[in-house]
Amino acid sequence: MHRFLLPFVALLAVVALGSVAAIAEDETSTNAEEVFVKEVQAEGQAWQYSGVKLPKGYTATITATGTWGINATWDKKVGAAGNTDYQASDAYVKSGAHEGCLLVRVGDTIQAFSKDDEVIRINTPGKIYFCANDVATNEGLARAESFVQGIPIQPAKDAHGSGYQDNDGVIKVRVAVGKTKKESSPKKTDGEE
Repeated sequence: MHRFLLPFVALLAVVALGSVAAIAEDETSTNAEEVFVKEVQAEGQAWQYSGVKLPKGYTATITATGTWGINATWDKKVGAAGNTDYQASDAYVKSGAHEGCLLVRVGDTIQAFSKDDEVIRINTPGKIYFCANDVATNEGLARAESFVQGIPIQPAKDAHGSGYQDNDGVIKVRVAVGKTKKESSPKKTDGEE
């Protein structure tokens, strides 16, 4: 009987350990962060799709590197923050933000990078898009169709200047997607109101 019982117990242990390992592996993969990288073209007068459709219960952490040329009259290329010496007018995609900054869009919400090393976190479910903050023009609109899965940006009525026409370069964007960590609220102790 012991000859039969010992191999049977050993087999049960292997099966049980295997299922524990499989559960641990599955939990690790669902909690793991997935990273997407997108090169955002400066000359694109379109909301350029990142390839990320953020599901409910997840957070996208966005960082950016690189420089692009946004205005031919500037003596420098700028990073994700754009040119911190200039605030965008109403003719720009996002007025009040820096000219030439990287913009992030989910649904109708648009956020702007204000520093090159900034980290932007998105919790709103939906597709994530990017573009440079510049003046949308009719000429740029005609070229916007070349951006696959992009949303062309309509020009403002008062749009003037070269807009996206004189832009060059790319900003490389990193989008790390992971499950949203639940905030724990402080527990009430006896005697506290």
